[in-house]
Amino acid sequence: MEPDRERIVSIGQLPDDPMEMPPPYWRSSGAIFCLLDAVESIPDLLAELVTVLERTEIELQAHFEKYPENEQTDEEMEEFGEITHDLWELEGRIKAKSRTAILMSAIEAEDRINRFCVFNMHKDVAESIEKLSPPEKLLIAAGMVGEEIAKGHAAYGDIKALTQWRNAFAHGHCVDRPTKSLRHNHLISPDQYPGVISHLSELRRLVSGYLRVSAYMSSISRNRYTSGSSVEEVTIREMLTDIGRYQFIGDENVYSITVSDPTS
Repeated sequence: MEPDRERIVSIGQLPDDPMEMPPPYWRSSGAIFCLLDAVESIPDLLAELVTVLERTEIELQAHFEKYPENEQTDEEMEEFGEITHDLWELEGRIKAKSRTAILMSAIEAEDRINRFCVFNMHKDVAESIEKLSPPEKLLIAAGMVGEEIAKGHAAYGDIKALTQWRNAFAHGHCVDRPTKSLRHNHLISPDQYPGVISHLSELRRLVSGYLRVSAYMSSISRNRYTSGSSVEEVTIREMLTDIGRYQFIGDENVYSITVSDPTS
């Protein structure tokens, strides 16, 4: 049995040299678990969506046969609302989980870069860039370990996209609209309001971006404690593949869903 390692209780116990850092007593924000919870729930919600959508289409067909003139009377609209309630509620849950996953991906991506800095860069250098934006930190951190990287690098593009989404969302902006002013963002209607299709597309794009950033930081790490991937990331990647099995045909308002065989 290995002897108990000294418990870290003060900054003075930590070495300035990252390669002399003791085993990773890194306490994360916990965003990775929130991310995992969100993406794990989405495949089940999509499976439920297929069933609810089929039922709703059948009921709507009967509804429109009952009200062929579509006069939108109170009675007609009330019945329409009752028919579509479960579908709209389920769509809302999928969109909420997608937003949560993206936000947590952005937070976890920055945590991944911060952890890299602490375990691969001298204390003075790591602390000097601590307040920079995640894209800036990534460029400097990679350069400090001898990587030739610029703003055209894929990992930079991924962390920039995640950071822009996070900043827009965290400041209460609509992430599908320009954020140059409150009027532009909140008062100008989009050509089409984002629905389940665009939310899932954005989910897969940005969460995949987080996984690529994490993989890149692991690949350039000089410290073995930040050179591997987590079990959670493996599961997240599997969940994204599962989510990708659900193919949407149509637009945000009217669509159908096909589900591919996971073994194909």
